[in-house]
Amino acid sequence: MPTKLFRIIFYLIAIGLISWACINPIVDFKQIDSTSYLTIEADISDDAALNKIRITSSANRIISQNPLAVTKSEVYVTDQAGNKTIFKESAVLGTYLPPAGFVGKTGSTYKLFVKTLTGKQYESVEEKMIPAPEIDNIVTQFEIRDQYDKVDARRNGFSVFVDFKDSPQEGEFYMWNWKHYEKISICETCEGGATWNFKTNVCVSPRVPTEDILNYMCDGNCWSISTNNDLNVFSDVLTNGQRIAGRQVARLPFDGYSPYYLRLEQRSITKNAFNFYQSLIAQVQSSGSLFDVPAETRFSINVKAITDPKEKVLGIFNVFSVRKKIYYIDRLKLAPKDEMAQITYLTGEIYTCPPGSVNCQDRVPCVESTYRTKITPEGWNL
Repeated sequence: MPTKLFRIIFYLIAIGLISWACINPIVDFKQIDSTSYLTIEADISDDAALNKIRITSSANRIISQNPLAVTKSEVYVTDQAGNKTIFKESAVLGTYLPPAGFVGKTGSTYKLFVKTLTGKQYESVEEKMIPAPEIDNIVTQFEIRDQYDKVDARRNGFSVFVDFKDSPQEGEFYMWNWKHYEKISICETCEGGATWNFKTNVCVSPRVPTEDILNYMCDGNCWSISTNNDLNVFSDVLTNGQRIAGRQVARLPFDGYSPYYLRLEQRSITKNAFNFYQSLIAQVQSSGSLFDVPAETRFSINVKAITDPKEKVLGIFNVFSVRKKIYYIDRLKLAPKDEMAQITYLTGEIYTCPPGSVNCQDRVPCVESTYRTKITPEGWNL
């Protein structure tokens, strides 16, 4: 599935393509001029679980939202001492991972090199990993947006704020990400009268669709994963060395009353990464027209094409240190009694094997993905 960064970049490219298509010919929904860009999303962190490099190519069809994985590339990172770490392609095509146990080190500098199967070469500038400060405190408040009706999911939510101490060093930049895990019992849903095929692991529809909906339970522990879809960055230019109090880092939905598991990441990012993300925020959130923003701002600031210097590359080489904190939000306690959660209820029936059936299956596996895992989340105690 496209990552958050890719979705934002795709949105901006789509706007640009629509405008470009007005004055450039299109055949079979393909732009005749070059409109397919290489995207490099590279993360080097002092958290081993976050180190990965994803290489894709934007689709050359205007109606497509899916990036094309760039496979079989030569990918490696070097540090200031010349140590070379090779990233090998994983089972997820286009995603490259380092050797087990590799972690970035604060104070070290890193440089990325990519050579595609077609021989094109790309490299980044050197980026230094700056230590991230600890999250000192987390505060959650229930906030109502009165401009929305009571049945609107945007009306109610839980705003999350953090306190931390900025270091005396000038020119530090921060970014916040979060993940929410929720235990689920249903792993697949087949609509329109379809049933689950346990050999091909897909829903098979009948010749004549019906209104029947069948839900299939998971065959073991399974958690859904949701993440922030926005970009949240901060510069210490006006607060250098001070204690930062009450910085809002998340707004979470009021979609239930059970304790809400939140894993918050506070990242110390480079100036290049800050400028790149800030340019994306400016384009997405601008109250004016996206056409007023220079197109170059959505291209990579710190990754360049070596084989063809005129080629423009999307994405960012993101070198960062991170501090995490796991936090449970007591939604039942914080929510006012007169405000109701927007709960999504299960529709349809739960499939179970008929009595007396032989070799019947009625549970499906929890398949690992960006949005689901069978691995118990860190700090889970629900």
